[in-house]
Amino acid sequence: MVRKCQSKEGPGMDIIFLSEEEAIQLQTYFYKYGLDEPFAKNKDFFVFSFPEKHCYIDALAHFIIHVKKGEFLHKILSEQFYYENQEERDQIIEIVSEMCNGKREELIALTGKMDELGLVRKAVGSFLDSSTSVRFDSLLTFRLKDYRERLIRFLYVAIDEYKMEQEYQIFIHMLREYLKDRIPRKKMVHLSMDEEVKFYDEDFRVMEKDKVLSMVDRRLLAIHPAYIDSAIIAPLLSMAPEKILLYTPYDEKPLVRTLINIFEERLVILPPIQKTNI
Repeated sequence: MVRKCQSKEGPGMDIIFLSEEEAIQLQTYFYKYGLDEPFAKNKDFFVFSFPEKHCYIDALAHFIIHVKKGEFLHKILSEQFYYENQEERDQIIEIVSEMCNGKREELIALTGKMDELGLVRKAVGSFLDSSTSVRFDSLLTFRLKDYRERLIRFLYVAIDEYKMEQEYQIFIHMLREYLKDRIPRKKMVHLSMDEEVKFYDEDFRVMEKDKVLSMVDRRLLAIHPAYIDSAIIAPLLSMAPEKILLYTPYDEKPLVRTLINIFEERLVILPPIQKTNI
């Protein structure tokens, strides 16, 4: 959120834009936050005259983060990585934004954290202090070089993550299709995932491990061994039960999320089985 500046004496300055479209873009962003700042049109450029430049550091920093960052990333994805589909670019940029906001901790561990607002605000403040008349494109090109390099580092990781997510979605779709064509070998299966994994039939009798493994369709293990868990996913797919009751405290674990994605409405998650009930 951009805070409105409290009036106080301070040096003014001019920010010069070479593009009218970009000047209008900033003006529109200012309006959104209650900053009514017109710009002057000259022959070859467009000028904002700020009476007190300290008032506009936060607004400019937020404008760069929320508007220009997306444009920069779209351009890099299109021109350097040849992502022509905007929806794909949007999804990758969303991953970058989540990383910038401190989410996706597993990805940030690969790049290091970034104080995005602090980094941009410092660059903008330093830039505005450099002269009473500055060009906005110089700010983007030179003063924000470190920020752009950090974004590109995030972008490489985000692209890899996007590819993995796409591969995962293809894998899930493939297993759903397999399941759809599979004749159910069990009406219901109870599955306990707690300190150990145990299968139970519809009458709640323990299914011995050897029996469970003997039911596995071996073709599944050749499809994608990196994703198909031979102890849980493969047996469930092979049995193709009409209903799966999963007893577990780990409903947010990746394996459980994968089971939910594959089996959808067939799967019901319940609290862990109390040992006295077995």
